[in-house]
Amino acid sequence: MRITYLGCRWSYIVKDGDEGCREDESGDGTQYWYQMANCRRANVAFAVYGADSGSTRCSKGQFLENFVTTKGLVDFAYDMNNYDYNNNPLTYDDIADLPTCQYQNGYYQSVGCTSDGHFTVDNFNDQYCTQYVSTSNNLKTLNKALSKISCHDCMVNSGDDDNYGTLCASLLYNADVCSYLDSSLCSNPNGNKKIKGSTQSASRAYQDSSSGGSSIGNKLKYFFGTVFLAASFAMFLGILFTNRRKRRALLFRRSQSRSKRSSSRRHEGEFA
Repeated sequence: MRITYLGCRWSYIVKDGDEGCREDESGDGTQYWYQMANCRRANVAFAVYGADSGSTRCSKGQFLENFVTTKGLVDFAYDMNNYDYNNNPLTYDDIADLPTCQYQNGYYQSVGCTSDGHFTVDNFNDQYCTQYVSTSNNLKTLNKALSKISCHDCMVNSGDDDNYGTLCASLLYNADVCSYLDSSLCSNPNGNKKIKGSTQSASRAYQDSSSGGSSIGNKLKYFFGTVFLAASFAMFLGILFTNRRKRRALLFRRSQSRSKRSSSRRHEGEFA
């Protein structure tokens, strides 16, 4: 198996406490509840091919799937460094000092993504790195090194880490499937580029995601929310109409009772 680097994707991460994200919960249960579990940072998108170790090129017929890391650029570089130390174009030292939502130079700085999938260091106004201000470093050297990861053999372990056996196993263990509907980076070389999915706009990817985005998860939330709202409205109408029928039945019974009383009084008058 081999991997090819696709680009930087601003997406969900598995938090371990060092990302500058909001907490999962608050003491009173009201603080920013809608953003607590919505932590996104710069991740690495990559493609996996079923090419053997003797191949130097990956054809579209060998394409298996696109993936995106869930622990950010640092962990990707860590795995590359540990499992393939000899042939790795990217070293852990290249990214070890990059900020992860840390306050410096008058801003909160973090590794970010451009709309075309390059890594940058960006300035943010807030401590959770959701309000983008500007780019402070284009990381040209880093992006050039990452672009060299093309049809790279990942069935190797020439480093010191034996936790997952091979580079492929470690990367895939901490990754999610990435589709073209999620990001234009994750296109299928066999033809999925023709699918009209949600593409990244000229604005930066995390600006879209912080305002709700167009991810499949959010669409499902909106869909089910709309269904529940419609069901609640239908239930309200049902209760309203039921109460109306009850009131009509009650009025009908009262009118019948009154008519019976007036009829009995007439009969009593006739006999008298």
